[in-house]
Amino acid sequence: MPSSESHDTDRPSSPRWGIKALERAELEALHQATLHVLWHAGVKVEDPPAVDIFEAAGATIERRGTHALVRLPASLVEESIRSAPGTFTLHGRDPKHNFLVRPGATGFTAGYGEHVMVIDIHTGEVRPTVKQDLADITRIQDNLEHVSFAERAACSGDQYPAVQAVHNYDAMVRNTSKHVFLSAGGGDNAKAIVAMAEAVAGGREKLRERPIVTCLVSPTSPLSLVTECTSSMIAAIEGGLNVVFHAMSLSGASSPATPVGVVVQHNAEVLSALVLAQAVRKGVPCIPAFNSTMMDLRRSVAPIGVPELALHGVAGIQLMQYYDLPTWAGACASDSKIPDAQQGYDFTLTAMPAALVGANVIYGIGALESVITFDYAAMIMGAEQAGRIKRIVQGIDLSGLDEAVALIEEVGPGGEYITHDHTFAHMRELSSSSIFDRKARELWERDGSKSAADRAYVEARRILASHEPAPLDDGVTEKLDAILAAREAEARAATA
Repeated sequence: MPSSESHDTDRPSSPRWGIKALERAELEALHQATLHVLWHAGVKVEDPPAVDIFEAAGATIERRGTHALVRLPASLVEESIRSAPGTFTLHGRDPKHNFLVRPGATGFTAGYGEHVMVIDIHTGEVRPTVKQDLADITRIQDNLEHVSFAERAACSGDQYPAVQAVHNYDAMVRNTSKHVFLSAGGGDNAKAIVAMAEAVAGGREKLRERPIVTCLVSPTSPLSLVTECTSSMIAAIEGGLNVVFHAMSLSGASSPATPVGVVVQHNAEVLSALVLAQAVRKGVPCIPAFNSTMMDLRRSVAPIGVPELALHGVAGIQLMQYYDLPTWAGACASDSKIPDAQQGYDFTLTAMPAALVGANVIYGIGALESVITFDYAAMIMGAEQAGRIKRIVQGIDLSGLDEAVALIEEVGPGGEYITHDHTFAHMRELSSSSIFDRKARELWERDGSKSAADRAYVEARRILASHEPAPLDDGVTEKLDAILAAREAEARAATA
């Protein structure tokens, strides 16, 4: 059950508007097809401890040298689905940022995984990301109203490769008091991240009561759970953290070329991870993510701002809702190389369907170049667009119907509403804009004829210069430094 201190800042004021693309019988057919795949095709699992956990849970194991083929019976899969909660709280370091995951609640976040390139906010240079980039991106996420969580949107590329994930958490937790999502890059790093989170939370038990970080793990298409994925998951769950299963297949390359084939295989991949998670700790909160896109076989690229991403996501999210599980959608990202018209079109093409179908978490804000490059202006504009999309999804509140009819009758034909008390009472409920221009042309020209991207870069620099995240408690930074140094020394010794 969610904590009593949870705050649901995205509660709709009325029944939400949405889309339902698949009927219940169609969802059942997809579910049965998934069960067939999990039993007859099975899942490749590399890590012996994960294989042992599957076997103890009731899976059928065929050991094949360097890996095992794990076949999951329908009863085990369905019991695992039932044991995973559909409602829980994503805790912020500051409880005011708690987010209640439940049907009808949607939150956005920046990044589409770990970007390795960034458009420099000061020079405009496209360059590899460093740890300070992640700190800066996280600090801006901490400030943005319509970004509900902080997702690691850049790689600490200037740090020792084996422990970059630990550096990522270090950069993030110092720069936000919102809930943090990131991958661990293996079990040893996950243990270090858990230790750091315990230091921030105030101890082991407090972290278990209020997990302030969620571990992202990635099943590999087709139908594989590699050691990095399973060891991260096991260590994170044993440390009290929640998990996201972040599969991403490419139709025609690592999954069937048809949308229905992509959805079935992707569902099998995330459900195999769900079974392992529930076998490690029954009842652990899990969020299956749907990020599968297409392979453009003409160009040998994997585009992200495409209809296929939206289609796969809508179907996958409906499947999770069919299971009463939380949902995560990859969206908002673009194949454009700059924050331009294409970037805006790509954003809404994928973000709007994800919001309308009811995804709990939607990520991808700021992602360009098929999720290789991160851009600050795209993040600022994306956050404002996220707020506008959430307003549409909220729908129209009919509770004021009688009041509105009485007001229309009172004002009558030819009257005006601008000076009426009703307008003053409700005017702040109307949408507003700071980045997207609504001025008359002459005022826009007076202010320099700036594009939305120009204004967004200015806003990003303003936030970085002025916003101070909530500080960590006394002594915590020293503990983080010590844990990070110990993990790095361990990793270097292992490869010496």
